[in-house]
Amino acid sequence: MRKRLISLAAAASLICSTAAVSVPAFAGTVTLKGNTQATIYGFIRSIYSWDTQMSNDPDHSNMPQDTTASSARLYRQTYNKTKSDADAGWSRIGFAFRNKDANLSGKIEGDFAHSSNFRLRLAYVKHRFDNFYIILGQDWILEEMHPSIDPTAKVVAGFDEDLKRQPQIQIGSKIDMGSANVGIAFAFEYGAKKVVGKEVDRVTMPYPAARAILKFDTGFGSPARFYVWGNIIPTYITTGTLTDKSETSYAFGTGIKIPVSMVTVGANYNYTYGAVGYAGLTSLSPDSWYNVNGSAKATKSNAFNVNATIKPIPSVTVGAEYDWVEFQNNNAFANNDKPKVDTYLGQVKIKATKYTTLTLEYRYIRAKYFNTIPKININDNDFSGDQVFAMCKYAF
Repeated sequence: MRKRLISLAAAASLICSTAAVSVPAFAGTVTLKGNTQATIYGFIRSIYSWDTQMSNDPDHSNMPQDTTASSARLYRQTYNKTKSDADAGWSRIGFAFRNKDANLSGKIEGDFAHSSNFRLRLAYVKHRFDNFYIILGQDWILEEMHPSIDPTAKVVAGFDEDLKRQPQIQIGSKIDMGSANVGIAFAFEYGAKKVVGKEVDRVTMPYPAARAILKFDTGFGSPARFYVWGNIIPTYITTGTLTDKSETSYAFGTGIKIPVSMVTVGANYNYTYGAVGYAGLTSLSPDSWYNVNGSAKATKSNAFNVNATIKPIPSVTVGAEYDWVEFQNNNAFANNDKPKVDTYLGQVKIKATKYTTLTLEYRYIRAKYFNTIPKININDNDFSGDQVFAMCKYAF
């Protein structure tokens, strides 16, 4: 197995290097109407994966497959063996715009992640004033802080929220304190149905979210970063005998990243109340809300991770991470059990050329007590799976 992985790394590195030589870099700046400068940017990313006993297709899964489920019995022999897949749809192209005369900037960005159809990722305009800015359009939500070291976009359970970029109205500013600065932002964001769940009947307004990021010098290397975010999501729920029931979901998160010379360590935590979409399970996810004897009962979740990377030489980075997420709904889950998912991750990133990066990553994922969740319909209370990713990325 070790020889196979070494051969795979060598072959992928050769492919990356060859791609970098044969494909020209298109990034550049041109002047458009109204003295607007436009820059083309993006990357070509190919991801190859091998899964053992994982649900869904190999590229879009962060949960193991329970083979006792009635839906899985016909495929048990397949799920107990290794499956492979490849995906180049995460390749991206974008245009960044800037007009210094009007203090305006913006982006239009897309990729091909959804069945090879072009998908709009970002489309916003940013207007800067003296010491604050306003963003109108589709941008990253304030709650997305990229807490995992995983670079494949197949984010681990606990931090892979169902929405990452949404239309919004965002206002922000930065406070400079010499050796430290604080970036603050407030936004009205759309997309509440995705994080609250299918039980949501309607939303009457975009939900408010806020975030603060503190960057400070430690004297040990690059500045450290500490962040905190939170939101409140008013919803109307229809499930079972509940019809258009008014409830409030909410979530908050915090994290820190500290670089010390060639080592960077980080930790992140989030809590949700009636908004399990922030945990981002690709399958077997509990509902955000349950109808229990005519009352709406919220599912709560706690998620935590810790990671570290070390760069022994400029072209190589080695990293490891542990992720944990647990769900609780004493009114709905049997025996007051708390279903949880543990993910163990290890990776090696190799800078093959100035423009290309090769990543090899391994994950072991274990799930427990999901057999106590209503409508999940499984018998096994402890099941696991493995994933291996190889990624080649050429950025321009």
